[in-house]
Amino acid sequence: MQLTEQQIKQFNQEGYLIQRQLIDMALLNELRTQIKTQLQLRIPPFELEAEVGYPKAPLSIDAEGGQTIRRLLLAYSRDAAFREWAKNKVVKNILQQLLSSSEIYLVQSHHNCIMTKQPQYSSQTGWHRDIRYWKFSDDLLINSWLSMGDENNANGCLKVLPGSHKIEVEEGMVDKELFLNEAHSMSKPWLETAVDVELAAGDVLFFHAKLFHAANNNQTEQAKFSLVNSYHGSDTQPLPNSKSTTYEEVMI
Repeated sequence: MQLTEQQIKQFNQEGYLIQRQLIDMALLNELRTQIKTQLQLRIPPFELEAEVGYPKAPLSIDAEGGQTIRRLLLAYSRDAAFREWAKNKVVKNILQQLLSSSEIYLVQSHHNCIMTKQPQYSSQTGWHRDIRYWKFSDDLLINSWLSMGDENNANGCLKVLPGSHKIEVEEGMVDKELFLNEAHSMSKPWLETAVDVELAAGDVLFFHAKLFHAANNNQTEQAKFSLVNSYHGSDTQPLPNSKSTTYEEVMI
């Protein structure tokens, strides 16, 4: 897939790009089946909503809803369908253009997961950058977010601050957990630009790992699933002996 100059310019300026209906529906259906089965069987490793302590999450793992799964981790190693999507040739081609690199690497140490938002017990995620705890030689990484169904404000779609991957964070703009301080005078103009990223089944959001984003909890009766991978080019490398080298990267 050849991106237009306008699409590449948009990504560079706004930090994100949406590509509609990018996946074969047969593969999407297989991914859906795998996700529902593995959630039902509670196949580890996974992260619970109660473990992150975000707003609206159950207060503890012993509270009502405390066993609700937030993320199925290590997606790449879970099934051949996840590996097929991670190495998708169209995704690779798009990343080659956005990263200006012929070599593309899948990061297994970060993201590489199925994000779920379950009815009743899903949490709200504050404004943050994914790169905050990652350790790489530079910040040029891109996340792919594959929607398994409709994503909108009601069920907790991603919200982004266009262009915020270029923000130089001022003192006090983020808290100790590196979430954006919404009361800070420098934050307010950015928050006014927030966009809901509404997706349909098979749509893919590509967004810069430094882009500020957030999400509400799911206020519907249907669960929402998204498959998230992170990639970088040949000039970007994980720093030795850091969390970013926990798992071997995959050249796609």
